[in-house]
Amino acid sequence: MEETLVRSQCGLDTVLIGRKTIHSRYNPLTEAERYIVSLNLKANIQYIILVECGLCYLILPLRKKFPGAKIISLHASAFYRGKSAAPPDAEWLPGSPLNRGLFLENEIDDTESDKIKIIEWRPAADVYGEKYLNLIKDITTFVKRVDANKRTRSAFGRRWVKNVIKNCFLFNSATGMTLLTHCDSDCIVAGAGPGLENAYGAIRRLVKGGALLIAVSSAVSALFHAGLRPDIIVACDGGNWALLHLFEVVRLFSKKGGRDVLPSPALAFNLSAALPSWCNVFNLLPFSDGTLFQNLVQKCFDMPPLSFPQRGTVGASALDLAFYVSGGTIYTAGIDFSHNDIRTHAKPYAFDKILFGTSNRMRPFYSLQFERAEMINSSGANRIYAEWFAAQNYRRKVYSVTDYTVIAGSGGGKNSVVKHFKKSSVKNPVTRLITVLINALGSPEAGGKLTEELSGLLLNGPPAAGSSLQKELLRIGLKYRAME
Repeated sequence: MEETLVRSQCGLDTVLIGRKTIHSRYNPLTEAERYIVSLNLKANIQYIILVECGLCYLILPLRKKFPGAKIISLHASAFYRGKSAAPPDAEWLPGSPLNRGLFLENEIDDTESDKIKIIEWRPAADVYGEKYLNLIKDITTFVKRVDANKRTRSAFGRRWVKNVIKNCFLFNSATGMTLLTHCDSDCIVAGAGPGLENAYGAIRRLVKGGALLIAVSSAVSALFHAGLRPDIIVACDGGNWALLHLFEVVRLFSKKGGRDVLPSPALAFNLSAALPSWCNVFNLLPFSDGTLFQNLVQKCFDMPPLSFPQRGTVGASALDLAFYVSGGTIYTAGIDFSHNDIRTHAKPYAFDKILFGTSNRMRPFYSLQFERAEMINSSGANRIYAEWFAAQNYRRKVYSVTDYTVIAGSGGGKNSVVKHFKKSSVKNPVTRLITVLINALGSPEAGGKLTEELSGLLLNGPPAAGSSLQKELLRIGLKYRAME
C-alpha cells in the first residue's frame, strides 16, 4: 500500500492511497473543523488521542477548542513522519523505539477515562484495515487500565499515605535492612495463580541449581506448604486484608529457633504497603513507586534509592525486581491471570480462611468459591493485566516453567545478592517525615509536584492549596505522633 501526497483544490495536501484519499479533495482543514464540531466534545478533556489522523488537520481546531489539553497522535504508517499540518504534543509511528502501550504509559498520567478522548479518523480505517483496528485495540486497552489505576488510587490513596506514616517506625528503626547486588544467577518469580501448583518440581530443580526465588506475598503460603522458601517476598498491597498473606511466614520465623533453622527471607515492599507489626523477623527492602512523595520518604530515612512504578499488580513489581537483580534467565510460575475452573489461586491461600469461616449450610464453601471466581471474572481485572503483560513482550525475556523444560543448574551457583545491615535509629520518625513533607510543600522546587500528588491521594481531587495539605498531614499523623 503506497501513499502519495496530492494537492486538494484549496492548495492544501491530501493523501492518495490507491483510489481513496485520507482527507477531502476540496478543503481538508474545513473538513476537519466540521468534524470536530460534530463530535460535541466535553470541556473537561485533558488528553486527546488521535487514531491515524493522516496529516493531522484535526490538531488545528482542537488546539483552539482545548488549548490546555495534551494531543497525542498514533499512526498506522510511518509515511506520516514529519508531515503533520500541526505538530502534536507526542507522536507514535511504526518503528518507534517503544511499543504503543509503553508510549502511552509515558505520555499519560493516571486519570479518569472521561478525561481522555479517543478521536478516530474514519477514512483511514477504510485503507489501513487491520493496522487501524490494532491501534484502536491497544489504545482502548490502555485507557481501561489507566482508568482502573486511577479508581484504585482514588479509593485507597488516603490509606496509602497512612501506611507510609505508620511504616516510619520500620524505616527508622534498628530493624534489619537489605541491600541488593546484581548477580548472574537465574531467577524464578512465583505468583499465586493456580498454575503455581504445576511448577513445584521445576522450581525445586531451579533452586537446587542456584536460582533465586522471588515470590509475591499471596504465593508464600502455597510455597511453604510445598517445602519451598522464597529468598525475597514482594508486597505492594495497601489494604489491611493483604496482611493475611504475611502472617504465616511471620509466625514461622517468630517461633523460638525458627530463624536459626531457616534464614528469613528479605521482604521487598512498596513504601505504602500494609505490613504486619512484627516485621523484625524480616530483613526489609523498601522501594518507592518513583513519585516525588515516596522519593522524599526514601531521602528522609536514608534508604537506598530503589524504585519500581506501580502497575496495579504485585506480579509486575516482582518481575521488575527480578530484572533488577538477575542477569540470568527469568522464569515465572503462577502468573496466570486466569482461573482453573473455580480455582482462582494456588492452595493454601490466605483468603480461603475468610471464606471458610463465613460458610454455612445455606452457603457452603464451594458456593462461596464460585461467587468469588465470578466476581473476579466480571471485574475484568485479569483481562486488563493479561493484556498489559502481553504488551510488554515479556515472552521474549521470560519463560514459564510450566511451558519449558528446565535444566537444573543452568544459571550456575547462587550469588549472594542480599546483603543485610542494621539501620541506625533516631527519635520521632513520624514528626521527622511530616516536617520534611510540609517543608517540601512550601518550596518552589518541589511544591507544585508534591501538591498535585498529595491532592490526588488525600483529597481525591484537583490540586489544593499547600496550606490545606499541610494541615491534613498534621491531622493524619496525630495518631502516630502520639506513639513516638
